[in-house]
Amino acid sequence: MDQEKSTKPAEMSKEDLPDVRAFQDDFTREFLQSTEETKEGYYPFLSGTGAYKMDFPAGGIVGEKGYGKVKEKKEGFGVGVLSKNGLQSSIDFNYDSYKESGNVNSYIDNLKQRLQMEVEFKEVNTQKNQQSFYYSSFERNDFQTYAGYVQNNVGNGGIQVVYQIDCKKTTQLCEENKQENLDRFINWLQSIEFVNENGK
Repeated sequence: MDQEKSTKPAEMSKEDLPDVRAFQDDFTREFLQSTEETKEGYYPFLSGTGAYKMDFPAGGIVGEKGYGKVKEKKEGFGVGVLSKNGLQSSIDFNYDSYKESGNVNSYIDNLKQRLQMEVEFKEVNTQKNQQSFYYSSFERNDFQTYAGYVQNNVGNGGIQVVYQIDCKKTTQLCEENKQENLDRFINWLQSIEFVNENGK
């Protein structure tokens, strides 16, 4: 049992893996660190740069064709998510190891330009002093969009996150769950942790 827990999912036979979408995809499985849930519906994910980790949704798949990495310095990829309640979502990640904590406002302005929306970003009140979290939300073209920025406060490094829920076919469901979706995004955003030189 202990040996199974220490074995990476990518090295395990498919029969021993959880019967969820994330583990059924060979490329996504390379990033998953354990078959033990971090919390219900999420599994431990380590980025291809090794620079940060987070909770990864069981219904998510990392797009192999859109994945890009420049050594251990930059990384970008998209995740397609199918939720149990039928909502379809996409998450776009952009990690840059050069981003410094003193320039957060300019990085958020850059994210606003990328979104093509002048929206207000709020900082999340958290006990995690090693990183800072900022978020915003808006609706456009039948999508609920949640944007986040995470800054490493111990070393350099920042992550832009854009989480979109497709509401075209699920308008009522999206509307009913609007606040719940925002709360879930904020909680999930805080699962992102930078792996600093001390390994924590």
